[in-house]
Amino acid sequence: METVEKKVSKEVLQQPEEISVGGKTYTFYPPSVATLVLASEAISQLPQVKLDTEHLAEDSLYAARECRILGDIVAIMLLGARHLTETKKVVRTQEKRLFCGLLRYKRTREEEVTVDRKAELAKTLLEELTPRDLHNLTAQLLQRMQLADFFGLTTFLIEINLTRPTREVVEN
Repeated sequence: METVEKKVSKEVLQQPEEISVGGKTYTFYPPSVATLVLASEAISQLPQVKLDTEHLAEDSLYAARECRILGDIVAIMLLGARHLTETKKVVRTQEKRLFCGLLRYKRTREEEVTVDRKAELAKTLLEELTPRDLHNLTAQLLQRMQLADFFGLTTFLIEINLTRPTREVVEN
């Protein structure tokens, strides 16, 4: 169990945290503005459904078919904008045959391959986590996303934009 002092120092120093999901450990970095923007874009793709309290189970199951984006949302929040893709160097071996297979030679070359870590993690989240675990993980990540600071920044900038004169009044 962490002490209050440790938790506060992690928040102040913005140190990355280790979060275990489906047997794999991921590093949760303090969110960047790009991460918040990408998460917001993904959240906007969730279906706009009004659930009826009398038919809650049916409505939830009906809306579930459009909620595959939940995995993407949590993956974006967990990985951060910088770590959604990864470039790896892969060694590929190609065998060439000449003269009806009498002569064979192998050629190896190194290629760069881009791996979509977000898609891999989203698939893992949806397949391995229960709805309760996904909910708890999402709530845990949202608490660490510094949303109040982002909201304050955007509100401040919107207010500046509103107070700026947009038209000049021409007097006759």
